[in-house]
Amino acid sequence: MSISVGSNAASYLNYAGNAYGAGNTASKASPTSTATDTSSSSSSTSVTLSDEAKAYLAQTAADSEQPSVATLTTRARAWFDQQYAALGTSSAMLDGQVAVDFSGQTRTTLSVIADNAQSQFSTDEVTAATRTLQSRFNDAVSPHVVIARHTGDYASLYAAASDYLDQAGSDEKATAAWKDQKQAVLEGFVAARASFGKAPVTGNDADPVRALLDKAPTQTSTTTDSSPDTLVTNARAMLDAQAGSARDNGKDLVFTGSRQTGQQVDFTDFDNRTLAIMALNADASFSAQEAGAAKAELNQRSRSSVLNAFRGDGIKANSLALLQQYQKMSSEERSVLGFTEDYANRIVANYRTATSIQNSLGSGAGLAAYL
Repeated sequence: MSISVGSNAASYLNYAGNAYGAGNTASKASPTSTATDTSSSSSSTSVTLSDEAKAYLAQTAADSEQPSVATLTTRARAWFDQQYAALGTSSAMLDGQVAVDFSGQTRTTLSVIADNAQSQFSTDEVTAATRTLQSRFNDAVSPHVVIARHTGDYASLYAAASDYLDQAGSDEKATAAWKDQKQAVLEGFVAARASFGKAPVTGNDADPVRALLDKAPTQTSTTTDSSPDTLVTNARAMLDAQAGSARDNGKDLVFTGSRQTGQQVDFTDFDNRTLAIMALNADASFSAQEAGAAKAELNQRSRSSVLNAFRGDGIKANSLALLQQYQKMSSEERSVLGFTEDYANRIVANYRTATSIQNSLGSGAGLAAYL
């Protein structure tokens, strides 16, 4: 059997055009909120806080609610011990890879572990937390890497990295690691401005941007390191288990909504890469119905992700979200959905156009804001 590929990317770009327009209309209609004194006096006073004041108040409120380093350390220590008991291991690193799931841990907690100021964590635990922090940095900044490589503007890449670092809490900003990274990024920004068109060679081991640029291209999916054969075997077993459950209920496992008497297949526990491999069906391990249903599910998830990307504030933010989505796709997903390098190039073109218009209208501070 064969599965047609390459027909989806163009339609997603059409969604992009429509969503850009809708997003701009929505942003124009958004009212500006102000704080108003509603006392009995006949004259009212309206006070509008500056962005700096709002940020200060938000940070103050967040800091007041943030648990202490000691509390975070105690919680993290208990969490590690629970993980080891559940996984039957005694280390956060196995064969050079992070062996625990940090997805539920906050950036602040990871920073506390990586800093290990209270000496409660092993070398492997510190390494695992440090790598996870770098991975989260990579996920946030990777879209800016794509833009920098297309435009030669590496200074904006370093500016984006600086913004990401500035979002850290006060405890993280007090660590030596954060201070070293912040200094390295500022130095990288200055160097990038002096050599437009190429990435600066900072020679600073603390430079997280350089580490990202030097990183070999890999996917961030949790199933990245799994071979296609392994994913095929797992998917086949999961489908067979659902089919067995359906028979226990006197029904057949069905893959479309047309057969009302059957038990509908559930792809909830199938990640996107597995669905793509099922849709490609290179070794004919799946029936035409199974492969078609997997492709339909992947299409629906991708469509939802594309539409979610347009919830940002303006074309630039939306473009970055789309690029981030593209970067996270496995090669199998891109193949099934028809996402090629041309797709990324067109999104970058949208970003550059938006930046040019913004600068010509004087609505953005540009790189001068970072001087």
